[in-house]
Amino acid sequence: MQKETTQSKKASTPDLTHSDIIEIILEDHKPLKQLIKVMKDSDKDFAERKSAFEEFAPALMAHAKPEEQILYTTLKADDDLREKGFESDVEHSLANQLVEECQRTDDKDLLGARIKVLAELVEHHIEEEESSLLPDFKKHSDLHERAQMGN
Repeated sequence: MQKETTQSKKASTPDLTHSDIIEIILEDHKPLKQLIKVMKDSDKDFAERKSAFEEFAPALMAHAKPEEQILYTTLKADDDLREKGFESDVEHSLANQLVEECQRTDDKDLLGARIKVLAELVEHHIEEEESSLLPDFKKHSDLHERAQMGN
């Protein structure tokens, strides 16, 4: 019987980082951040900002629901991270409310204001998540657990 080489061991060991929920969330944030830049730039043409919002809203919802159901539920079950889980849920709820208000708004100036506030709210949420919540969660979890959450 041949000895398994280090190279073949690596090939047979699955790379869990691609399914790590933290990595998935960070990847999801990238297109949202690009759209946020457009949405909050009052100097941009309104049609461009509205178009960015129309792309942003479904992308945000597609990102937020699984995050709430998987990550935030896990955080709220951890005594050390419980409050952060609830805080994140509240921020998602506010963003969802603003998305709905934007979708019902006909007044161009009011819509522009709501789009900008939504962008700023979500930008703050993403920054806080990336700088505090996700690093804290990483300390309280292991890669296998995070990979299971990401699948």
